[in-house]
Amino acid sequence: MRPLRPEVEAAPLGDLRAIEEGALRDGLAARAARSALYRDRWAAAGVDPSAVRTYEDLQRLPYVRGADLREAWQREPDAMLVDPEVRLWFATSGTTGAPKWTPYGRWELSMLEEVVLRDFQMVAAREAPHRWAIFATPAPFVSEAAAYALLFSHVAAGHAVEYLFTSPTQAEAALTFLAQRRPTAVLGFPSLLLRIAEGVEAEAPAAARASWRAEPSFRTAVGALATRVMRIRPRHVYRPEIGLFGGEPLAPYREALRSAWGLRAYELYALTEYPCFHVECPEGAGIHLWADWCIPELIPLKALEREESDPSAGEAPAHHLFDAAPGAVGEFVFTSFGRALPLVRYRTGDVIEVIAVSRCGCGRTHPRIRVRGRRDDLVNLGVIRFSTADLERCLDGLPGVVAWQLRIRRQGYKPFPVLFVQGGDPPVPQLAEAVARALEGIDILQTGIEHGLVLPPQIRIVDQIEEVRTWSGKRRRVIDETPV
Repeated sequence: MRPLRPEVEAAPLGDLRAIEEGALRDGLAARAARSALYRDRWAAAGVDPSAVRTYEDLQRLPYVRGADLREAWQREPDAMLVDPEVRLWFATSGTTGAPKWTPYGRWELSMLEEVVLRDFQMVAAREAPHRWAIFATPAPFVSEAAAYALLFSHVAAGHAVEYLFTSPTQAEAALTFLAQRRPTAVLGFPSLLLRIAEGVEAEAPAAARASWRAEPSFRTAVGALATRVMRIRPRHVYRPEIGLFGGEPLAPYREALRSAWGLRAYELYALTEYPCFHVECPEGAGIHLWADWCIPELIPLKALEREESDPSAGEAPAHHLFDAAPGAVGEFVFTSFGRALPLVRYRTGDVIEVIAVSRCGCGRTHPRIRVRGRRDDLVNLGVIRFSTADLERCLDGLPGVVAWQLRIRRQGYKPFPVLFVQGGDPPVPQLAEAVARALEGIDILQTGIEHGLVLPPQIRIVDQIEEVRTWSGKRRRVIDETPV
């Protein structure tokens, strides 16, 4: 399908730069300075926000992080908004602290609707109407907003698209109805869609026999017999064509999703704090980072590691992402053009790889990236996430534990945590059992295990831990061994 707005999606990089420069000349920084998030911070840096008119001026502004956003909301909530005309509020999950609340005004909602419609048109392989099955998280999380923004965008554009909204907690009740409607597309977290697939496979034989008993016929008899000779998967029942998946990296799940659901899977990259959904290109050349809604920057990986090894040297400098060479890896930083609460030089904590900044085979010019993971203190097991502080609380100081290291592996597509524990001398009896009991104190990990989203951790007591260090020599305690 042709791009929805070819004058923007296929615009030369120079034109995209002109959009950024126009936003800065129009006083983006001066407006943002009304918020308590920036006011004192920028004054301390000696920067006059009204003088920020170019990208070079923007680089003089200090970064902000998620922790700064949380702290400012707690300290001075009445002075945070730039534009008080808020329509919706969303919150992050609060994995690394208190949830971060984000306001969406009319401008943010308009942007979200335009972008999700752009994403849809990029991946839709046919002109005929699609029927979407959407497994969304409930409010106040933003994935619900994406689903409804997609619906509203299609209504406004006059597109005939059918939506079937449900949530993972209601999946069992919805699956029978979905079998009747036969969705052509699905949207959700990849790990949850695969967990649902496991449930379908487990329940299919009993369901087929129940159908035959309720309505004996040739069709139901064939269905019951089929479950005895073949493994029934969602692709046999629902037959969706495409899937949009976000909230966690798609790479470990892609092949399993294709096998279970028989669809073409596309990755979404989004942040609650920034109402823009970036989607994987059908050309298979990475995720298009929409650069007409923000100023994208990159802090190179080596600069990040120098920053970690010598905090007194100050924050690592960022460079415009358009100037990055293919293969460059670093932390994604952006400045949004929002109205309710613009984020200026916001450090996401996400490590991305730049695939290319040249024109794509699909004709679009926006940079292509791959999300490599997180660099903050986060144990990422897909939708199950918790802070390394939780591990430290459980393990540091536990009698007999000298050191520990968590390696995240996979069995099939499921995260498989392997915890290496260095014991003391003399060794403590039943140390592995004591560590296992300590891990039971991490509630979100236990929830993931109980619901089949994460495999139970394997605990290995070793004489010495094989240390892994960063370029700067900093010891890494959590290592994700999932191939990129």
